Amino acid sequence: MHLEWAARWGVPRAELLREARLDEAQLRDPDARIPRSAIVRLWHAVAARRPDPTFGLRLGTTTRAREFGLVGYTLAYSQTVGAALQRLTRYDRILSDTLVVALEAQDEATWVRLDVEPALHAFRPAVDFRLAALLAMCREIAAAPIVPLTVQFPYRRPEDVRAYARFYRAPLEFGALTTAFLLQNADLARPVVLSDATLTGYLDRLAEQILAALGGEDTLRERVRRVLWSELSAGVPSLEGVGRVVGMSPRTLQRRLREEGTTFSAVLTQLRQDLARPLLRDGRLAVAEVAFLLGYEDPSAFHRAFRRWFRLSPRAFRRASG
Repeated sequence: MHLEWAARWGVPRAELLREARLDEAQLRDPDARIPRSAIVRLWHAVAARRPDPTFGLRLGTTTRAREFGLVGYTLAYSQTVGAALQRLTRYDRILSDTLVVALEAQDEATWVRLDVEPALHAFRPAVDFRLAALLAMCREIAAAPIVPLTVQFPYRRPEDVRAYARFYRAPLEFGALTTAFLLQNADLARPVVLSDATLTGYLDRLAEQILAALGGEDTLRERVRRVLWSELSAGVPSLEGVGRVVGMSPRTLQRRLREEGTTFSAVLTQLRQDLARPLLRDGRLAVAEVAFLLGYEDPSAFHRAFRRWFRLSPRAFRRASG
């Protein structure tokens, strides 16, 4: 989809394919999954050619459910906005391996949270697009001007936030730890204007078949990585805890990871490495806060690990990246 949008802006498709290290044959293959690394490269290639820092927001606000294919149609024919979002949490992997949608209910409201590929965690265009597209779809399917109670962005506050204020019409919190918006439960209960239980049942069956064909996750390593990714800021989940989430005993989990040529510790270390640099480069968080987000109880342990990985201290890396 990035390629189609870029073409509308006059960005040469061939250039983007070359920079993303993709070819047309991969895109034509209906069974192919575009690597996460290619999606990251594609976002950066498009952003380098778009001088407008709000282009991700503008792109998201004009997105319609049908643009997301089968998953979009399951949302468009759900009974309520809440049911549509529940489906999205189930089918998000059909859309992309770089996206995880989660709902967190509170007393009178529910957080709608987006987790993305660590390399895109605080990358403004990608964050803006996904969050705005999700709210735009909620408004579209309900045919109602749904307004969040608050909106959270994981990057520093831009100098000009007028476009964000116009679209969200809600309090904006920049420099948050997550990408999310908070919806009243009354908004989740809004009926979807095209609701069709029979059609939704048919679409659900198709979506479940696709999920089954995807195998849930490409590898056990990726499943473990996602569990760690979603819980790391609360402390490193134990082997036993991760095993419960993926439905395996600790012994079986260790054995299966060894069969894939890795270990629980190696998956955790790689995830921390992937997250550390974008979090530091963003510049919003103190080094101690980055250490906390990566599950380190002692910031000095993070300092030692970062030096071991990159031969620089976290502060030296931040200065060099600025």
